[in-house]
Amino acid sequence: MTTPRILAAALATVGILALGNGWWLLPGLLVGLLALGELWLRALVAEAVAPVARIGLGAVSGLVSLPLVAITLHLLGVGLRGPQIAAGLAVLTVALGGVALLRERSGPVPDDPRFARTLAAIAVPVVVALVVGGAATMAYVRLPHPSQPGFTSVALGGWAAGIDRPVTFPRGGLDVPIRVSSTGEPAAVAQLRVRVGARPAGPARPVTVAADTTRSFAVHVPAPLTGCLHRIEISVGGASTVFYGRGPATC
Repeated sequence: MTTPRILAAALATVGILALGNGWWLLPGLLVGLLALGELWLRALVAEAVAPVARIGLGAVSGLVSLPLVAITLHLLGVGLRGPQIAAGLAVLTVALGGVALLRERSGPVPDDPRFARTLAAIAVPVVVALVVGGAATMAYVRLPHPSQPGFTSVALGGWAAGIDRPVTFPRGGLDVPIRVSSTGEPAAVAQLRVRVGARPAGPARPVTVAADTTRSFAVHVPAPLTGCLHRIEISVGGASTVFYGRGPATC
């Protein structure tokens, strides 16, 4: 295939990539990168290359082009979106095509008649694998799947969500806001417990956990007895959240 045709094919696939999302993006990207890899070889390699080696080198060169363009755009401060990446690939394609055409004018490289047959021999199993793999993936996605297990989570909320170091308690303790979320589980009554260090901070009390909701409320945590570091755990049923604190007294 002549260099102008490869250049046109590469630019056409890059133009398709700039149009947006769709199933046709994957084959278009593969064709475009293979064409771009061939342009790399024609721009940089003056002598003929064996078909198998040429296809392998071209595929690798084409795949390297995508991160090369992405890194260049990032260094230039350009957003890494589809149209911007397509524009970068287009610029690279035109540059490589220009270099390849100039080299061919100075000394053209004869085509290897085995190249087309070797490319077809490699392309057929690749296409079959893509078709079979794509069909299997789509069938798996459409099959019924068991529902995901439900769960209840407890997290610090309000001002407590920003805790990033041990908290110093006043003598009267702290009202610590928490968020209790339930997903995929029926409504239930769970036991709310507070532990300061190894000891319970008081008797457990029941709280209602509604189904598929998030509830926020404050839990009173008494001050630790000493200023030493204490592990403080607030749990609702089997879910809990932990932070660390010190009491107002000396350690």
